[in-house]
Amino acid sequence: MIESMLFDLTCTFRLSKPEGVEDIVRRFVERVNRTILIRGAPKGRELEAARIVDWKAKGSELSFHIRSGTYVRAHVAALRVRKALSDTLGRELRIGIRGISVDYYAVTLILDREVPEDVGPKLAALSKVLRAAVRGNEVHLLFEPLSFHELRANVPDRVIGIVQEIIAKLLRPPRVVSKRLPVIRQSPPKALPFGDDPARVAIELGWIKEFPGRGQWVYTTPYAKLFYVIRDILLSEVAHKLGFEPFLLPKLIPLEVMRSMGYLDSIPEGMYYVCPPPREPEAFKTFKETIRMTREIPLDDLKRTIKSPSYVLAPAQCEPFWQFFAKEVVDAEALPIKLYDHSGWTYRWEGGGVEGIVRLQEFHRIELAYLGLPEQVVETRDAVVDELVNVVDRIVDLEWRITIARPFYVAEEEGPEEDIPSAYDIEIYLPYRGPRDKSEWLEVAGCFVHRRKYVDSFKIKERKGREIWTGCAGLGLSRFVAAFLAEYGLDPGDWPRSIARRYGKVPRLPRLLLWPSGVHVEEKEKTEEDQG
Repeated sequence: MIESMLFDLTCTFRLSKPEGVEDIVRRFVERVNRTILIRGAPKGRELEAARIVDWKAKGSELSFHIRSGTYVRAHVAALRVRKALSDTLGRELRIGIRGISVDYYAVTLILDREVPEDVGPKLAALSKVLRAAVRGNEVHLLFEPLSFHELRANVPDRVIGIVQEIIAKLLRPPRVVSKRLPVIRQSPPKALPFGDDPARVAIELGWIKEFPGRGQWVYTTPYAKLFYVIRDILLSEVAHKLGFEPFLLPKLIPLEVMRSMGYLDSIPEGMYYVCPPPREPEAFKTFKETIRMTREIPLDDLKRTIKSPSYVLAPAQCEPFWQFFAKEVVDAEALPIKLYDHSGWTYRWEGGGVEGIVRLQEFHRIELAYLGLPEQVVETRDAVVDELVNVVDRIVDLEWRITIARPFYVAEEEGPEEDIPSAYDIEIYLPYRGPRDKSEWLEVAGCFVHRRKYVDSFKIKERKGREIWTGCAGLGLSRFVAAFLAEYGLDPGDWPRSIARRYGKVPRLPRLLLWPSGVHVEEKEKTEEDQG
Protein backbone atom coordinates (compact mmCIF):
# COMPACT_ATOMS: atom_id res chain seq x y z
CA MET A 1 0.00 0.00 0.00
CA ILE A 2 2.82 2.46 0.92
CA GLU A 3 5.20 2.86 -2.01
CA SER A 4 7.74 5.14 -0.36
CA MET A 5 8.33 7.47 2.59
CA LEU A 6 10.13 10.77 3.14
CA PHE A 7 11.42 11.92 6.54
CA ASP A 8 12.57 15.40 7.56
CA LEU A 9 13.89 15.81 11.12
CA THR A 10 15.69 18.40 13.23
CA CYS A 11 17.22 17.23 16.50
CA THR A 12 19.20 19.06 19.18
CA PHE A 13 21.96 17.61 21.36
CA ARG A 14 22.80 19.27 24.69
CA LEU A 15 26.53 19.01 25.39
CA SER A 16 28.23 18.97 28.77
CA LYS A 17 30.58 21.86 27.86
CA PRO A 18 30.15 24.82 25.48
CA GLU A 19 33.49 24.40 23.71
CA GLY A 20 34.33 24.86 20.05
CA VAL A 21 33.40 21.64 18.31
CA GLU A 22 32.93 22.93 14.76
CA ASP A 23 35.98 21.32 13.15
CA ILE A 24 35.38 17.95 14.74
CA VAL A 25 31.65 18.01 13.89
CA ARG A 26 32.37 18.96 10.28
CA ARG A 27 34.58 15.90 9.84
CA PHE A 28 32.10 13.80 11.81
CA VAL A 29 29.21 14.72 9.47
CA GLU A 30 31.22 13.87 6.36
CA ARG A 31 32.13 10.50 7.85
CA VAL A 32 28.70 9.38 9.10
CA ASN A 33 27.01 10.43 5.85
CA ARG A 34 29.25 7.92 4.07
CA THR A 35 29.01 5.15 6.68
CA ILE A 36 26.52 4.59 9.46
CA LEU A 37 23.67 6.62 7.95
CA ILE A 38 23.50 4.44 4.84
CA ARG A 39 24.06 1.15 6.65
CA GLY A 40 21.09 -1.15 6.01
CA ALA A 41 20.04 0.41 2.70
CA PRO A 42 20.06 -2.03 -0.26
CA LYS A 43 22.91 -1.64 -2.73
CA GLY A 44 22.02 1.02 -5.27
CA ARG A 45 19.40 2.57 -2.95
CA GLU A 46 21.80 4.57 -0.77
CA LEU A 47 20.10 7.83 -1.79
CA GLU A 48 16.98 6.58 0.03
CA ALA A 49 18.95 6.22 3.27
CA ALA A 50 19.57 9.05 5.77
CA ARG A 51 21.79 12.11 5.40
CA ILE A 52 22.71 15.09 7.56
CA VAL A 53 21.96 18.03 5.26
CA ASP A 54 22.79 20.82 7.71
CA TRP A 55 24.04 21.38 11.23
CA LYS A 56 24.60 24.25 13.64
CA ALA A 57 26.57 24.69 16.86
CA LYS A 58 25.49 27.35 19.36
CA GLY A 59 26.83 27.42 22.91
CA SER A 60 26.34 23.99 24.43
CA GLU A 61 23.73 22.96 21.85
CA LEU A 62 24.38 21.15 18.61
CA SER A 63 21.56 20.79 16.05
CA PHE A 64 21.35 18.45 13.06
CA HIS A 65 18.95 18.54 10.14
CA ILE A 66 18.45 14.97 8.86
CA ARG A 67 16.53 13.87 5.79
CA SER A 68 15.88 10.32 4.65
CA GLY A 69 13.87 8.11 2.38
CA THR A 70 12.33 4.73 3.10
CA TYR A 71 15.59 3.19 4.33
CA VAL A 72 17.28 4.24 7.60
CA ARG A 73 14.44 6.46 8.76
CA ALA A 74 15.48 9.83 10.16
CA HIS A 75 14.62 9.02 13.78
CA VAL A 76 16.75 5.86 13.56
CA ALA A 77 19.53 7.97 12.05
CA ALA A 78 19.28 10.41 14.99
CA LEU A 79 19.94 7.57 17.44
CA ARG A 80 22.91 6.38 15.38
CA VAL A 81 24.27 9.94 15.31
CA ARG A 82 23.91 10.23 19.08
CA LYS A 83 25.94 7.09 19.76
CA ALA A 84 28.69 7.94 17.25
CA LEU A 85 28.83 11.60 18.34
CA SER A 86 29.09 10.63 22.00
CA ASP A 87 32.08 8.40 21.19
CA THR A 88 33.77 11.08 19.05
CA LEU A 89 33.32 14.04 21.42
CA GLY A 90 34.16 11.98 24.47
CA ARG A 91 37.35 10.61 22.95
CA GLU A 92 38.64 13.86 21.41
CA LEU A 93 37.32 16.61 23.72
CA ARG A 94 36.02 14.79 26.82
CA ILE A 95 32.60 16.28 26.15
CA GLY A 96 29.48 14.27 26.96
CA ILE A 97 25.93 14.44 25.64
CA ARG A 98 23.45 15.47 28.32
CA GLY A 99 20.28 15.04 26.27
CA ILE A 100 18.63 14.90 22.87
CA SER A 101 15.28 16.16 21.65
CA VAL A 102 13.52 16.10 18.30
CA ASP A 103 12.20 19.61 17.72
CA TYR A 104 10.73 19.06 14.25
CA TYR A 105 9.73 15.85 12.51
CA ALA A 106 7.70 15.73 9.30
CA VAL A 107 6.87 12.46 7.54
CA THR A 108 5.33 11.97 4.11
CA LEU A 109 3.79 8.62 3.18
CA ILE A 110 3.35 8.06 -0.56
CA LEU A 111 0.69 5.45 -1.30
CA ASP A 112 -0.21 3.48 -4.40
CA ARG A 113 -3.69 5.06 -4.53
CA GLU A 114 -5.52 8.21 -3.45
CA VAL A 115 -6.63 8.57 0.14
CA PRO A 116 -9.90 10.35 1.08
CA GLU A 117 -9.17 13.77 2.57
CA ASP A 118 -11.53 13.21 5.48
CA VAL A 119 -9.06 10.73 6.99
CA GLY A 120 -6.81 13.69 7.88
CA PRO A 121 -8.66 14.67 11.11
CA LYS A 122 -8.57 11.03 12.29
CA LEU A 123 -4.81 10.94 11.85
CA ALA A 124 -4.36 14.35 13.48
CA ALA A 125 -6.18 13.04 16.56
CA LEU A 126 -3.53 10.37 17.13
CA SER A 127 -1.24 10.71 20.12
CA LYS A 128 2.12 12.37 19.26
CA VAL A 129 0.75 13.75 15.96
CA LEU A 130 0.60 17.56 15.86
CA ARG A 131 -0.93 17.94 12.40
CA ALA A 132 -1.95 15.65 9.54
CA ALA A 133 -3.08 16.33 6.00
CA VAL A 134 -3.98 14.26 2.93
CA ARG A 135 -3.23 15.40 -0.61
CA GLY A 136 -4.06 12.89 -3.32
CA ASN A 137 -1.97 9.80 -2.66
CA GLU A 138 0.21 11.52 -0.05
CA VAL A 139 -0.28 11.57 3.72
CA HIS A 140 1.64 14.30 5.57
CA LEU A 141 2.31 13.96 9.30
CA LEU A 142 3.92 16.50 11.62
CA PHE A 143 4.97 15.04 14.96
CA GLU A 144 4.92 16.76 18.32
CA PRO A 145 8.41 17.30 19.82
CA LEU A 146 9.85 13.92 20.79
CA SER A 147 12.15 12.96 23.66
CA PHE A 148 15.10 10.59 23.64
CA HIS A 149 12.97 8.05 25.51
CA GLU A 150 10.30 8.22 22.80
CA LEU A 151 12.93 7.74 20.09
CA ARG A 152 14.33 4.66 21.84
CA ALA A 153 10.79 3.33 22.32
CA ASN A 154 10.34 3.55 18.54
CA VAL A 155 7.29 5.82 18.89
CA PRO A 156 7.49 7.25 15.33
CA ASP A 157 7.38 3.79 13.75
CA ARG A 158 4.50 2.78 16.00
CA VAL A 159 2.54 5.87 14.97
CA ILE A 160 3.26 5.16 11.30
CA GLY A 161 2.05 1.59 11.83
CA ILE A 162 -1.24 2.83 13.30
CA VAL A 163 -1.63 5.28 10.40
CA GLN A 164 -1.16 2.39 7.97
CA GLU A 165 -3.82 0.36 9.81
CA ILE A 166 -6.30 3.25 9.68
CA ILE A 167 -5.74 3.84 5.98
CA ALA A 168 -5.80 0.12 5.13
CA LYS A 169 -9.08 -0.31 6.96
CA LEU A 170 -10.54 2.67 5.13
CA LEU A 171 -9.42 1.49 1.69
CA ARG A 172 -10.28 -2.16 2.21
CA PRO A 173 -13.45 -3.22 0.34
CA PRO A 174 -16.31 -3.64 2.81
CA ARG A 175 -16.85 -7.20 3.97
CA VAL A 176 -20.34 -8.51 4.44
CA VAL A 177 -20.17 -10.05 7.89
CA SER A 178 -23.15 -11.75 9.45
CA LYS A 179 -23.93 -10.60 12.97
CA ARG A 180 -24.62 -14.24 13.80
CA LEU A 181 -21.56 -16.36 14.45
CA PRO A 182 -21.32 -19.57 12.40
CA VAL A 183 -22.87 -22.49 14.30
CA ILE A 184 -20.88 -25.68 13.70
CA ARG A 185 -22.61 -28.08 16.15
CA GLN A 186 -25.85 -27.90 18.05
CA SER A 187 -28.05 -30.03 20.28
CA PRO A 188 -31.64 -30.73 19.29
CA PRO A 189 -34.25 -28.52 21.00
CA LYS A 190 -35.05 -29.74 24.50
CA ALA A 191 -38.25 -29.57 26.53
CA LEU A 192 -37.32 -27.06 29.24
CA PRO A 193 -39.49 -26.59 32.33
CA PHE A 194 -38.63 -22.94 33.10
CA GLY A 195 -39.00 -19.67 31.19
CA ASP A 196 -38.64 -16.90 33.77
CA ASP A 197 -35.65 -14.65 34.47
CA PRO A 198 -33.65 -16.66 37.02
CA ALA A 199 -32.30 -13.50 38.68
CA ARG A 200 -35.80 -12.29 39.57
CA VAL A 201 -36.81 -15.63 41.07
CA ALA A 202 -33.46 -16.01 42.85
CA ILE A 203 -33.96 -12.62 44.53
CA GLU A 204 -37.47 -13.58 45.67
CA LEU A 205 -36.33 -16.90 47.12
CA GLY A 206 -33.18 -15.49 48.72
CA TRP A 207 -30.66 -17.39 46.61
CA ILE A 208 -28.99 -14.06 45.84
CA LYS A 209 -29.10 -10.63 47.47
CA GLU A 210 -28.26 -7.34 45.83
CA PHE A 211 -24.90 -5.79 46.68
CA PRO A 212 -24.27 -2.02 46.38
CA GLY A 213 -21.76 -2.59 43.57
CA ARG A 214 -23.30 -2.81 40.11
CA GLY A 215 -23.09 -6.27 38.55
CA GLN A 216 -22.35 -7.87 41.94
CA TRP A 217 -24.42 -10.13 44.18
CA VAL A 218 -24.17 -11.87 47.51
CA TYR A 219 -24.73 -15.55 46.68
CA THR A 220 -26.37 -17.43 49.54
CA THR A 221 -26.10 -21.11 50.48
CA PRO A 222 -28.67 -22.58 48.01
CA TYR A 223 -26.93 -20.89 45.06
CA ALA A 224 -23.45 -21.66 46.41
CA LYS A 225 -24.31 -25.34 46.77
CA LEU A 226 -25.34 -25.56 43.09
CA PHE A 227 -22.25 -23.54 42.15
CA TYR A 228 -19.96 -26.10 43.79
CA VAL A 229 -21.84 -29.01 42.21
CA ILE A 230 -21.27 -27.60 38.72
CA ARG A 231 -17.70 -26.59 39.57
CA ASP A 232 -16.84 -30.12 40.67
CA ILE A 233 -18.36 -31.59 37.49
CA LEU A 234 -16.31 -29.25 35.28
CA LEU A 235 -13.12 -29.97 37.21
CA SER A 236 -13.52 -33.74 37.16
CA GLU A 237 -15.00 -34.15 33.66
CA VAL A 238 -12.88 -31.55 31.85
CA ALA A 239 -9.78 -30.30 33.71
CA HIS A 240 -8.75 -33.48 35.55
CA LYS A 241 -9.91 -35.84 32.82
CA LEU A 242 -7.66 -34.09 30.29
CA GLY A 243 -4.64 -33.95 32.60
CA PHE A 244 -4.66 -30.29 33.66
CA GLU A 245 -2.80 -29.52 36.89
CA PRO A 246 -3.78 -26.78 39.40
CA PHE A 247 -2.05 -23.42 39.85
CA LEU A 248 -2.97 -20.55 42.19
CA LEU A 249 -2.64 -17.25 40.34
CA PRO A 250 -2.60 -13.57 41.36
CA LYS A 251 -5.70 -11.53 40.56
CA LEU A 252 -3.99 -8.14 40.93
CA ILE A 253 -2.18 -7.71 37.63
CA PRO A 254 0.55 -5.06 36.99
CA LEU A 255 -0.06 -2.79 34.01
CA GLU A 256 3.12 -3.96 32.27
CA VAL A 257 1.71 -7.50 32.17
CA MET A 258 -1.51 -6.20 30.61
CA ARG A 259 0.57 -4.33 28.03
CA SER A 260 2.17 -7.63 27.04
CA MET A 261 -1.28 -9.21 26.90
CA GLY A 262 -2.35 -6.59 24.34
CA TYR A 263 -5.27 -5.31 26.40
CA LEU A 264 -4.05 -1.75 26.95
CA ASP A 265 -4.05 -0.86 23.25
CA SER A 266 -7.18 -2.84 22.35
CA ILE A 267 -9.79 -3.03 25.13
CA PRO A 268 -8.59 -0.80 28.00
CA GLU A 269 -12.20 0.26 28.61
CA GLY A 270 -13.10 -3.21 29.91
CA MET A 271 -10.93 -3.31 33.04
CA TYR A 272 -10.93 -2.12 36.65
CA TYR A 273 -7.81 -0.09 37.45
CA VAL A 274 -6.23 -0.21 40.90
CA CYS A 275 -4.51 2.81 42.47
CA PRO A 276 -2.20 2.05 45.41
CA PRO A 277 -2.41 4.47 48.36
CA PRO A 278 0.51 6.14 50.11
CA ARG A 279 1.44 4.37 53.33
CA GLU A 280 1.73 7.55 55.40
CA PRO A 281 -1.37 7.97 57.62
CA GLU A 282 -0.94 11.76 57.42
CA ALA A 283 -1.69 11.63 53.69
CA PHE A 284 -5.31 10.76 54.54
CA LYS A 285 -5.71 13.29 57.37
CA THR A 286 -8.06 15.63 55.46
CA PHE A 287 -9.94 12.70 53.92
CA LYS A 288 -10.65 11.12 57.32
CA GLU A 289 -11.61 14.41 58.96
CA THR A 290 -14.07 15.22 56.16
CA ILE A 291 -15.81 11.85 56.54
CA ARG A 292 -16.11 12.32 60.31
CA MET A 293 -17.56 15.79 59.92
CA THR A 294 -19.86 15.35 56.91
CA ARG A 295 -20.52 11.57 56.84
CA GLU A 296 -19.89 11.79 53.09
CA ILE A 297 -17.02 10.34 51.06
CA PRO A 298 -14.85 13.20 49.70
CA LEU A 299 -13.90 11.66 46.35
CA ASP A 300 -11.93 14.70 45.20
CA ASP A 301 -9.69 14.43 48.28
CA LEU A 302 -9.25 10.73 47.61
CA LYS A 303 -8.24 11.38 43.98
CA ARG A 304 -5.60 13.85 45.12
CA THR A 305 -4.22 11.43 47.71
CA ILE A 306 -3.96 8.07 45.97
CA LYS A 307 -1.31 7.29 43.39
CA SER A 308 -1.76 6.70 39.68
CA PRO A 309 -3.09 3.28 38.59
CA SER A 310 -0.46 0.55 38.74
CA TYR A 311 -2.59 -2.57 38.42
CA VAL A 312 -5.84 -3.95 37.06
CA LEU A 313 -8.10 -6.57 38.57
CA ALA A 314 -7.67 -9.70 36.45
CA PRO A 315 -10.03 -9.45 33.44
CA ALA A 316 -8.94 -12.69 31.75
CA GLN A 317 -7.47 -14.82 34.58
CA CYS A 318 -4.81 -16.31 32.27
CA GLU A 319 -2.47 -13.29 32.48
CA PRO A 320 -0.20 -14.76 35.22
CA PHE A 321 0.11 -18.04 33.29
CA TRP A 322 1.92 -16.30 30.43
CA GLN A 323 3.92 -14.08 32.78
CA PHE A 324 5.05 -17.26 34.56
CA PHE A 325 6.55 -18.49 31.26
CA ALA A 326 7.94 -15.06 30.23
CA LYS A 327 11.54 -15.29 28.94
CA GLU A 328 11.66 -18.97 29.91
CA VAL A 329 12.88 -21.82 27.71
CA VAL A 330 10.79 -24.97 27.29
CA ASP A 331 11.70 -28.34 25.82
CA ALA A 332 9.39 -29.70 23.12
CA GLU A 333 9.98 -33.20 24.48
CA ALA A 334 8.24 -32.19 27.74
CA LEU A 335 5.21 -30.59 26.08
CA PRO A 336 2.32 -29.97 26.24
CA ILE A 337 2.01 -28.14 29.55
CA LYS A 338 -1.60 -28.04 30.80
CA LEU A 339 -2.56 -25.96 33.86
CA TYR A 340 -5.71 -24.55 35.42
CA ASP A 341 -6.74 -21.95 38.01
CA HIS A 342 -10.07 -21.44 39.79
CA SER A 343 -8.81 -19.60 42.86
CA GLY A 344 -10.80 -16.38 42.73
CA TRP A 345 -12.91 -13.80 40.98
CA THR A 346 -12.52 -12.32 37.52
CA TYR A 347 -13.41 -8.66 36.98
CA ARG A 348 -14.62 -6.85 33.86
CA TRP A 349 -16.21 -3.45 33.49
CA GLU A 350 -19.36 -4.11 31.47
CA GLY A 351 -20.69 -0.55 31.61
CA GLY A 352 -24.35 -0.63 30.65
CA GLY A 353 -24.21 -4.29 29.65
CA VAL A 354 -24.88 -5.76 33.10
CA GLU A 355 -27.80 -8.21 33.11
CA GLY A 356 -29.13 -10.14 36.10
CA ILE A 357 -26.87 -13.08 36.94
CA VAL A 358 -25.78 -13.79 33.35
CA ARG A 359 -23.67 -10.70 32.62
CA LEU A 360 -21.70 -9.58 35.65
CA GLN A 361 -18.74 -7.41 36.55
CA GLU A 362 -17.48 -9.87 39.17
CA PHE A 363 -17.72 -13.56 38.35
CA HIS A 364 -16.10 -16.97 38.74
CA ARG A 365 -14.31 -18.97 36.06
CA ILE A 366 -12.13 -22.03 35.69
CA GLU A 367 -9.24 -20.97 33.47
CA LEU A 368 -7.40 -23.66 31.51
CA ALA A 369 -4.07 -22.75 29.90
CA TYR A 370 -1.96 -24.89 27.58
CA LEU A 371 1.41 -24.52 25.89
CA GLY A 372 2.87 -26.89 23.33
CA LEU A 373 3.68 -27.64 19.73
CA PRO A 374 1.04 -26.25 17.35
CA GLU A 375 -0.66 -29.60 16.82
CA GLN A 376 -0.70 -30.23 20.59
CA VAL A 377 -2.34 -26.88 21.32
CA VAL A 378 -5.03 -27.43 18.68
CA GLU A 379 -5.62 -31.00 19.89
CA THR A 380 -5.92 -29.81 23.51
CA ARG A 381 -8.34 -27.02 22.62
CA ASP A 382 -10.52 -29.40 20.60
CA ALA A 383 -10.47 -31.99 23.40
CA VAL A 384 -11.66 -29.32 25.87
CA VAL A 385 -14.53 -28.47 23.52
CA ASP A 386 -15.52 -32.14 23.21
CA GLU A 387 -15.50 -32.72 26.97
CA LEU A 388 -17.49 -29.53 27.56
CA VAL A 389 -20.11 -30.74 25.10
CA ASN A 390 -20.22 -34.02 27.00
CA VAL A 391 -20.85 -32.12 30.25
CA VAL A 392 -23.53 -29.73 28.98
CA ASP A 393 -25.32 -32.40 26.94
CA ARG A 394 -25.06 -35.60 29.00
CA ILE A 395 -24.60 -34.47 32.61
CA VAL A 396 -26.10 -30.99 33.00
CA ASP A 397 -28.54 -31.62 30.12
CA LEU A 398 -28.60 -28.09 28.69
CA GLU A 399 -29.57 -26.98 25.19
CA TRP A 400 -26.28 -25.95 23.59
CA ARG A 401 -24.47 -24.98 20.42
CA ILE A 402 -20.87 -24.35 19.34
CA THR A 403 -20.00 -21.23 17.35
CA ILE A 404 -16.80 -20.06 15.72
CA ALA A 405 -15.73 -16.86 17.45
CA ARG A 406 -13.08 -14.23 16.78
CA PRO A 407 -11.02 -12.88 19.71
CA PHE A 408 -10.09 -9.20 19.91
CA TYR A 409 -6.46 -9.91 18.98
CA VAL A 410 -7.31 -11.57 15.64
CA ALA A 411 -6.88 -9.20 12.69
CA GLU A 412 -10.12 -7.99 11.17
CA GLU A 413 -9.36 -9.51 7.80
CA GLU A 414 -9.14 -12.99 9.36
CA GLY A 415 -12.40 -14.79 9.73
CA PRO A 416 -14.15 -18.08 10.25
CA GLU A 417 -12.75 -19.38 6.97
CA GLU A 418 -9.22 -19.78 8.42
CA ASP A 419 -7.92 -23.38 8.54
CA ILE A 420 -7.71 -23.48 12.34
CA PRO A 421 -10.36 -21.27 13.98
CA SER A 422 -8.91 -19.11 16.73
CA ALA A 423 -11.84 -19.66 19.06
CA TYR A 424 -14.88 -21.83 19.69
CA ASP A 425 -17.63 -20.62 22.01
CA ILE A 426 -20.01 -22.94 23.86
CA GLU A 427 -23.38 -21.19 24.06
CA ILE A 428 -26.54 -22.09 26.00
CA TYR A 429 -30.12 -21.17 25.11
CA LEU A 430 -31.88 -18.94 27.66
CA PRO A 431 -35.68 -19.40 27.31
CA TYR A 432 -36.56 -16.10 29.01
CA ARG A 433 -34.80 -14.15 26.24
CA GLY A 434 -37.20 -15.35 23.58
CA PRO A 435 -37.34 -17.81 20.65
CA ARG A 436 -34.25 -19.88 19.91
CA ASP A 437 -33.73 -18.52 16.41
CA LYS A 438 -34.07 -14.85 17.38
CA SER A 439 -32.64 -14.45 20.87
CA GLU A 440 -29.04 -14.11 22.01
CA TRP A 441 -27.65 -17.30 23.52
CA LEU A 442 -25.29 -17.17 26.51
CA GLU A 443 -21.62 -17.96 26.01
CA VAL A 444 -20.51 -20.13 28.93
CA ALA A 445 -17.05 -21.09 27.65
CA GLY A 446 -14.53 -19.74 25.15
CA CYS A 447 -11.80 -22.11 23.91
CA PHE A 448 -8.84 -20.47 22.18
CA VAL A 449 -5.75 -21.14 20.10
CA HIS A 450 -3.50 -18.07 20.38
CA ARG A 451 -0.90 -19.27 17.89
CA ARG A 452 2.28 -17.22 18.59
CA LYS A 453 0.62 -14.15 20.11
CA TYR A 454 1.69 -14.72 23.72
CA VAL A 455 4.77 -16.76 22.79
CA ASP A 456 6.08 -13.63 21.06
CA SER A 457 4.81 -10.96 23.45
CA PHE A 458 6.12 -12.82 26.54
CA LYS A 459 9.28 -14.04 24.73
CA ILE A 460 8.77 -17.74 25.45
CA LYS A 461 11.41 -19.87 23.71
CA GLU A 462 11.80 -23.54 22.79
CA ARG A 463 15.19 -25.12 23.46
CA LYS A 464 15.93 -25.85 19.79
CA GLY A 465 13.94 -22.99 18.31
CA ARG A 466 10.97 -25.17 17.40
CA GLU A 467 7.54 -23.58 16.85
CA ILE A 468 5.38 -23.42 19.98
CA TRP A 469 1.89 -22.02 20.53
CA THR A 470 -0.35 -21.26 23.49
CA GLY A 471 -4.06 -21.50 24.11
CA CYS A 472 -6.59 -21.11 26.88
CA ALA A 473 -10.17 -21.97 27.71
CA GLY A 474 -12.31 -19.96 30.11
CA LEU A 475 -15.11 -22.00 31.68
CA GLY A 476 -17.57 -19.45 33.03
CA LEU A 477 -18.75 -21.00 36.30
CA SER A 478 -21.10 -18.13 37.11
CA ARG A 479 -22.59 -18.35 33.63
CA PHE A 480 -22.96 -22.14 33.79
CA VAL A 481 -25.03 -21.73 36.97
CA ALA A 482 -27.08 -18.91 35.43
CA ALA A 483 -27.73 -20.94 32.26
CA PHE A 484 -28.79 -23.98 34.28
CA LEU A 485 -31.21 -21.93 36.40
CA ALA A 486 -32.56 -20.21 33.26
CA GLU A 487 -33.48 -23.60 31.74
CA TYR A 488 -34.57 -25.54 34.85
CA GLY A 489 -35.51 -22.97 37.48
CA LEU A 490 -34.83 -23.06 41.21
CA ASP A 491 -36.87 -26.12 42.21
CA PRO A 492 -34.60 -29.21 42.40
CA GLY A 493 -37.68 -31.30 41.65
CA ASP A 494 -37.51 -30.00 38.06
CA TRP A 495 -33.78 -30.56 37.63
CA PRO A 496 -32.04 -33.37 35.73
CA ARG A 497 -31.49 -36.35 38.02
CA SER A 498 -27.69 -36.12 37.67
CA ILE A 499 -27.71 -32.63 39.21
CA ALA A 500 -30.55 -33.12 41.71
CA ARG A 501 -28.83 -36.22 43.14
CA ARG A 502 -25.57 -34.34 43.69
CA TYR A 503 -27.37 -31.31 45.11
CA GLY A 504 -29.68 -32.96 47.64
CA LYS A 505 -32.02 -30.81 49.72
CA VAL A 506 -32.21 -27.02 49.43
CA PRO A 507 -30.31 -25.56 52.42
CA ARG A 508 -32.07 -23.30 54.92
CA LEU A 509 -31.41 -19.57 54.70
CA PRO A 510 -30.47 -17.28 57.60
CA ARG A 511 -33.76 -16.11 59.14
CA LEU A 512 -34.18 -12.33 58.84
CA LEU A 513 -37.35 -10.32 59.47
CA LEU A 514 -37.55 -8.54 56.09
CA TRP A 515 -35.57 -10.83 53.81
CA PRO A 516 -36.06 -12.64 51.52
CA SER A 517 -39.34 -11.11 50.40
CA GLY A 518 -40.55 -14.10 48.37
CA VAL A 519 -40.00 -16.56 51.21
CA HIS A 520 -41.83 -14.37 53.72
CA VAL A 521 -44.79 -13.98 51.36
CA GLU A 522 -45.04 -17.77 51.10
CA GLU A 523 -44.69 -18.20 54.88
CA LYS A 524 -47.35 -15.52 55.52
CA GLU A 525 -49.79 -17.21 53.13
CA LYS A 526 -49.13 -20.60 54.78
CA THR A 527 -49.72 -19.10 58.26
CA GLU A 528 -53.01 -17.53 57.14
CA GLU A 529 -54.10 -20.90 55.69
CA ASP A 530 -53.25 -22.66 58.95
CA GLN A 531 -55.17 -20.05 60.98
CA GLY A 532 -58.16 -20.31 58.62
